[in-house]
Amino acid sequence: MNPRLLLAPALATCLAAALPAQLAGAYAVGPGGTFPNLTAALAALQSQGVVAPVTFVLLANETGPWTLGAFPGQGPSNPVVFDGLGTATISGTQPVLTLSGCANVAFRGLRGTFTNTPNAIVIQAGTTDTRFDHCNLFANVATSGQALMTVSGGSGLTIEDCEFGGGYESIYVMVAASNTTIRRNKILGGGFWIMRLAGSDIVLENNFVTGTSQYGISAGIAGNAASGQNLKIRHNSVFIQHPTTSTQFCSLRWYAAAANNTEVVDNIFYDGYGATGALNMWCSSTLRPTVMDHNCLWSNVAGYNCVYAGSNLQFAAWQALGFDTNSIQADPQYTAPGTSTAADLRLGTGSPCATAGTLLASTPFDYFWAVRTAPVSIGAHESDSGLASYTVFGAGCAGTAGVPTNSSSLPPQLGTTAVLTFGNLPSPPLAIALFGLSNTQSAFGPLPLALAGFGAPNCTARVSPDASTFLVGSAGAASLQVTTPNLPGLLGVTYHTQALVLDPALNALGASMSAAATAIVGL
Repeated sequence: MNPRLLLAPALATCLAAALPAQLAGAYAVGPGGTFPNLTAALAALQSQGVVAPVTFVLLANETGPWTLGAFPGQGPSNPVVFDGLGTATISGTQPVLTLSGCANVAFRGLRGTFTNTPNAIVIQAGTTDTRFDHCNLFANVATSGQALMTVSGGSGLTIEDCEFGGGYESIYVMVAASNTTIRRNKILGGGFWIMRLAGSDIVLENNFVTGTSQYGISAGIAGNAASGQNLKIRHNSVFIQHPTTSTQFCSLRWYAAAANNTEVVDNIFYDGYGATGALNMWCSSTLRPTVMDHNCLWSNVAGYNCVYAGSNLQFAAWQALGFDTNSIQADPQYTAPGTSTAADLRLGTGSPCATAGTLLASTPFDYFWAVRTAPVSIGAHESDSGLASYTVFGAGCAGTAGVPTNSSSLPPQLGTTAVLTFGNLPSPPLAIALFGLSNTQSAFGPLPLALAGFGAPNCTARVSPDASTFLVGSAGAASLQVTTPNLPGLLGVTYHTQALVLDPALNALGASMSAAATAIVGL
């Protein structure tokens, strides 16, 4: 027998043992983890590759820069996730993160604040199906011409449920990039643009967009009418404060040809200025959206020209050209508009945008994942037209400091936290907050229930005590925070509140009852 044949199996076994195993499963990155830092994890990923889905959990802050290229085994069957758990901060020489040819990689829960000199995050040609979700990434310097995130090529980038922006512009999707989706984000502007969208097949929907900038969204880029192919701008809520007045500053600047199959539908464009110079949109006499309708256009400047289209046009003149024929020109009544991510661009109760939109099969949910139902709201927030409420339905009984009150800082809305306050409490202000699903039946019998038999004449229990919280207040009042989870299944849920107020000198029970209120969960 040939001795080489005898050696072959043993040689193969030794070589297999010497080669590092391909990655699969979850790995901790940081002190005490499988990899000491992100640099080591990336090196292993590129040298060893993957044979199954992989998750790298970041246990600590990380300092780059990093470049991630193609790696063995990459593809839709073997997605790779870098999970910062909402706490890990990335920093380093910019660009901090460059993606160049990798595929099916996601970055979740990362944080970072950068001086965008140059761009903090760069996505290059050959990169496919990458995503950023639940990240908090900002540039705090508006360096001329530099974006927080530059997408120079590649395809299939998705940015969802993030807070990002600042700098000269939040994101620049160049012409060579395709299939970019930007959805359910809070996007902040602070420089010249808020974003530029020049690639093909971009979807911008259900975003809250705010900040201080000269221009908002650039649809296509100047000098290239073929840019912005198949651009879809749907259900966004925009509020821009322009730093100075100008004849051209606007929230939507249009450079794509009408033949590009573009849509601008169900958006709010609110441009805030000083005394003069307001526009919601600028376009040329020939380069305009294919479809633009069911939007809300508004400025704080009375009698402003909402669109420049070869000349300044007021709303009726713009409609006469065949655009925004079903749109409205009205104050959207944002809950708390502003120029930071703390701004609240939900629609206030009674907003004219609440029922003025059109139902789009492509966008069945809103920013909060609430289902859109006809009549549909314009903007990212699907308002329920006043469903959310907090209403007092029954009086309390007098204590030594007066009749205890019951109020809420805002009605229970998905994804928000309200402050419930019970006032007119004696000293020391002590109370038991009661929460019930019924105001007609309780374990003690039908409601309302007179408490005279319990030693509290003239007092009435109006809420089933299904849950309770002990409160210690100050200055005659006691409060608690009540958070309504962002779960669409809670819409329409009704509950009731009342407080048993400890008042030892008042009666045999040593207590009075506050007013009772009914809360209905809405958007």
